[in-house]
Amino acid sequence: MFSSLIALAHLTLLSSGPIAPDQGQGQGQSTQQTKQQDTSPPKTKAEIEFQKEVDDDKKIGKEAADYYDRELKPTKDIEAQKRVEEIGAKLALIANANAFDLTWGDRRHPEFEYKFKVVESKDINAFSLPGGYIYVYQGLVDFVQSDDELAGVLAHEISHADQRHVAWMRKEQEKLAPIQIPLILATIFTKDVAPGVLAQVGMQAVTNGWSVKAETSADYGGAQLMVAAGYDATGMLTFMERLQAREGAFEGAVDLGIFRTHPPSKVRAEKIEEFMKKNLLPIRRSHVAYDFSVNSKTGDNGQVTLFFGKRKLYTLGDGGADRAAAISKKLNAFFDTVPDMVDVTTGDDGVIYAKNRELLVVSDADAKANNMTVDDLQNSVAKGIRSSIFTLAYHIWEGRN
Repeated sequence: MFSSLIALAHLTLLSSGPIAPDQGQGQGQSTQQTKQQDTSPPKTKAEIEFQKEVDDDKKIGKEAADYYDRELKPTKDIEAQKRVEEIGAKLALIANANAFDLTWGDRRHPEFEYKFKVVESKDINAFSLPGGYIYVYQGLVDFVQSDDELAGVLAHEISHADQRHVAWMRKEQEKLAPIQIPLILATIFTKDVAPGVLAQVGMQAVTNGWSVKAETSADYGGAQLMVAAGYDATGMLTFMERLQAREGAFEGAVDLGIFRTHPPSKVRAEKIEEFMKKNLLPIRRSHVAYDFSVNSKTGDNGQVTLFFGKRKLYTLGDGGADRAAAISKKLNAFFDTVPDMVDVTTGDDGVIYAKNRELLVVSDADAKANNMTVDDLQNSVAKGIRSSIFTLAYHIWEGRN
């Protein structure tokens, strides 16, 4: 959850009822359960109290959404808004119908009418408000490389609302000195507080333990939600990995707002992988991220060239699109294993091996198309594959050191 919601978490302290009882907190023990639809009014004392809390979420979220609707401009990209709404609606339907496991938050599972808005900004950012109001920045929509990556972001934000993390964060408010609350609120809802105050107060709050717990639980719930809705949970992982690599490349020169409270830490990435392995879900980065996949482009002369991400590997001299597809499939399966550079070797007659198995063969026609000898092209392609492995490893492991 983002810096604005740090303030909102404390705003709920001042405006809403009692916090949820401790027995609602998740301990990571339940499994996905299909929720029985019940439209009857709450009857028990606990049901009445929970409904009041949910109504508070909706009220607070609506008030905050009204504020952000004044402050943020809606995108002019109609297709981006449509895409986010369609994926969001699919996820929201599943979220409301099912109770997913969680590690921190309210296990009582509210139902919300989720609303998704894309707003103008080049920042790679998104945030959710209580009651199911979710905002996505245009920069994030432009950054994702598949519907699976976008679904990962939306599922994460839906999980924040579904697990009622703002309400749960109220339980941690005593960790902040009383003077911090008005300072954080002033930072967000006025513009009279110096940036240094935000750095010292607001950002300190972000790094408290509850933030890590909320993010980890939203990742966990979001991954389950993605799978239930038919998306590849690898998209959540690759989004995190690519964002970390981008942030490192710019060395803080660009404001990647999502990093302020969504640090793609070693623990979070490993938890996603742990979830996927436990549920026998294949980690196929090539399926969800262009940067991690082999793709082909056909030139004006009809020749097909293979790339790993944006790195050119070589141009095929014959076989066209069918051969390119076959080679790409084998290369992608190889890259998805996250191999070592030493796994790539060369043999006779243009053969390139991966872990001692034939990966591809450079032909005479290929050599001619690249104006090289077979041996030279073979070595060049092998070098390109090794360099791609290095790039892949950098993206994956840079954020885990």
